[in-house]
Amino acid sequence: MDHTEAVDQYAVEKYLLEELSPEARAAFEEHYFGCEECATDICAAAVFIAQARKELARPAIVAVKEPRRKLFNFPSLLRPAFAVPAMAAMALVIGFQNIVTVPQLRQEVAVVSQPQILPSVTLVDGQSRGEEIRTVAAKAHEAFLLSVDIPADNRFSGYLCSLYSPSGKMVWQLRIPASQAADTVPIQVPADSTEAGQNTLLVQGVTSDAGAAQVDIVRYRFLLQIR
Repeated sequence: MDHTEAVDQYAVEKYLLEELSPEARAAFEEHYFGCEECATDICAAAVFIAQARKELARPAIVAVKEPRRKLFNFPSLLRPAFAVPAMAAMALVIGFQNIVTVPQLRQEVAVVSQPQILPSVTLVDGQSRGEEIRTVAAKAHEAFLLSVDIPADNRFSGYLCSLYSPSGKMVWQLRIPASQAADTVPIQVPADSTEAGQNTLLVQGVTSDAGAAQVDIVRYRFLLQIR
């Protein structure tokens, strides 16, 4: 998939909404690793979705309605007794968006759009497979990098990386095209997508046969410290 196809197919939006087929998802992932514009769009859209989820998670206020006594009267909406509180509520909503929500989104988008030095941990050449456990220290809500060694094998058409939190819950998965497995793969872990403590990254190979079975290859462990 090239950049023109990604734009025409709305690949960024469908990728974040998980509406791409497995083949299209793998093709887009292979593309955006080398496309700065698509990578920036994904980061910006992910920030927007995370903020929207926070706003939608706020508890709704349910008002108790009085029994309806007469039919709806539009002119009554223009009376000061109704219009003034309604305009005040609308002003509060607009003010909240302009003062809090929109600037916060702009600030977060600006952060992900600028060059950054991210905390990182290297999981290569057998490191963190045995007794040694690597540590990465990140600030709260800060992304970090995993440099992952994926043992290449001709049996597999691609690879699947799954991150498990200290409690054993799978928090995300990422498909890696076979063409990228020859080198160490840098994975940016989104902010707030995991927990402090010992995390596990499971690397699986996806077979190319009709069943597309997933074969465990290696488990990496690393310790995440939140400063």
